[in-house]
Amino acid sequence: MIDWQRGYEFLDAELQRIAPKSEIGRQVVDKLVRVYLRDGTESWIVIHIEVQSHPDRRLPERVYTYEAAIWLRYRRPIVTIAILADKNPHWRPTKYERSLAGCRLEFEFYTVKLLDWDEAALLANPNPCALLFVAFRRAQASSDAEFMLQSRLELVRLALDRGYTEEQVGELIRLLEWVMVLPELFEERYEQLLEEVKREKGTPYLSVSERKALRDGLQQGLQQGLQQGLEQGLQQGLEQGIERGLQDGLLKLLRGLYGDVPESLEAQVRSVHDVAQLNALYDIALSAGSLQAFAEQLSRLLEEQV
Repeated sequence: MIDWQRGYEFLDAELQRIAPKSEIGRQVVDKLVRVYLRDGTESWIVIHIEVQSHPDRRLPERVYTYEAAIWLRYRRPIVTIAILADKNPHWRPTKYERSLAGCRLEFEFYTVKLLDWDEAALLANPNPCALLFVAFRRAQASSDAEFMLQSRLELVRLALDRGYTEEQVGELIRLLEWVMVLPELFEERYEQLLEEVKREKGTPYLSVSERKALRDGLQQGLQQGLQQGLEQGLQQGLEQGIERGLQDGLLKLLRGLYGDVPESLEAQVRSVHDVAQLNALYDIALSAGSLQAFAEQLSRLLEEQV
């Protein structure tokens, strides 16, 4: 029904003001999206998506409460979808109803029960979300670390083989690692095997250890920068300290990804003082694939400044 070419807009922040968190329980909607229909008209609808990971008898009432709040705010048609990610095959809420003195209310909503999805069909489905559904199902079905490790690698390979964009692959792998948690020793094995897959596929996405290097480098750099700024005092010193901290963090990230950084390249990094450009260089470092490729892009950036 949806015309994705016309774009979409997340309305979560607006909805939080409509239905803020309550003292009596959870009052947070997972996702609220404005989309346009394919019938060519100017009308648009609001899609409310609620994800529930365990049986909750209050879910139907909560979903109806959100439906009413959304209607009062937008006065637009609403599609409400509840994704049931629990383990109980018998829990299948589909409506909320109440009645009193001849007055009756019945509200039905659409549900997706992840347990109902066939794993073979999901693995064959080209939609990236299908791999996440498989990951959730397997994480629910077993806590065996070896099974999780092999499952992660299987789903990573599928993601790389399907021609998704680099951004899609990176996000999928991050989510797979988040859903299918491994003990520390198995994480180390996973990293080693992941490096083999990366070399085999020639992909530059970030693994767990690389993202940790990024976080550690950035955090340490910012801490050093803030400390230097405080020591020097006032606005100018703080700005200089943050710049230096970003430079230090970037150099540490480069060393973690690609090894020793030549003095000439370090000098080029130190010559960049704009905070926005330094932040952009983090993304370039992560996707460059080599120090040489990073140095070439950095040189182009510096030439544009002249």
